[in-house]
Amino acid sequence: MAITAQIAGPSWSTAAGLLFFVLGLAHGAGDENDGRIARITVTHAAAYLVAGTAVAGLFLVEPLSGLVLFLALSAWHFARSDCALAPITRYAIAGLAVGGSALFRQSETLSIFEFVTNDAVPSAFIRLLAVIGGGGAVCAAMALLKSRRGFGHAIVALTATVLLHPVLAVGLVFLVAHAVPVQQRQIAAYGRSAVIRAVAIPSAIATVGAAAIMGLVTSGLLALPYAVALAFGMATPHMLTERLER
Repeated sequence: MAITAQIAGPSWSTAAGLLFFVLGLAHGAGDENDGRIARITVTHAAAYLVAGTAVAGLFLVEPLSGLVLFLALSAWHFARSDCALAPITRYAIAGLAVGGSALFRQSETLSIFEFVTNDAVPSAFIRLLAVIGGGGAVCAAMALLKSRRGFGHAIVALTATVLLHPVLAVGLVFLVAHAVPVQQRQIAAYGRSAVIRAVAIPSAIATVGAAAIMGLVTSGLLALPYAVALAFGMATPHMLTERLER
C-alpha cells in the first residue's frame, strides 16, 4: 500500500500516511497501570481533552512552538515506550521518525512544516532535525550489526524515510515500528480479549473524531489551521501521560 501511494503522488501519500496514523490509534487507547489494562475513565478522558485543547491553542497562537513541542515529545515517546524492542532500536526509530525525512528529503519536509505552521520555518530547524535523523540512522545500523531485538523495525524506519514522502514515511514508521509492537506487547501481557475491551470504545471515538475533522475540512466547515491544531493537539496528551511511572 505504501509503495502504491508513493507512486500515485503526494496527495495519495499524505492520505495513506494519515490513514496509518488512524490505524495506530488503538495502541494508546487503554490505561495501563498496576499490571493490568483497562478502559480510560471519564476523568482521564476529560483531562485528555483539556490538555489536547491547550496544545491546539498553542498551535494556533505559536505554530512553530507547537511543532517543536510535538516533535520533542514524539522523540521522547518513541524512544522510551514499552514496545519490547531493544533501547538502541527504539532510539533509531525515534530519531528517524522525527528527523529522518529532514535528513533524506529536506525540501519536502520543509514544505510540509511550512504548510503545518502556515509560516516560514527556519532552515536551522530543519538542519537540527536532520542531525537527529542522522543519529537515528546510525542507531539503526548499530542495531542491525549487533542484531539487537527488533532491529528489523529500525531498518523499516530507515528505508521508509529514505524512499517515501515524509507524511507517508512517518505514518508507516508510527504504525509498523511503534503502534503495532506496543499493541503486540499489550496482547502478550494481558490477553487479546482484555486489550480489546480496554481500547475498543476509546479507539472508535478517536477514529470518529479524526474522520469528523477530515470531513469538516473537506466540506469547508473547518478552516485548515484549526484542523491541524486539533490533530496535533489531540495526539499530544497520550505522549505526556503514557505510563509515566516507569
